[in-house]
Amino acid sequence: MKNPSAADQPKYCILDEEKICDDCGECDRCDLDPNKICDNCCHCIDTDTDYGEIEIDGIYTDIESIEQIEEKES
Repeated sequence: MKNPSAADQPKYCILDEEKICDDCGECDRCDLDPNKICDNCCHCIDTDTDYGEIEIDGIYTDIESIEQIEEKES
């Protein structure tokens, strides 16, 4: 029996983890102007503080780690 690879598994939406990605492009939209495709201008993260904070869910170093995590989530 063939071992399923990541390519055989459905890709899930990064905005709605229960939705299978249908390449709608919503994740590429600008947070400040929904009519604009994000161009990484970083205006959405501009602040008057000395530092910024971004929550990191995890760091994947190889494809096997990603596949194991995806199996646990499904």
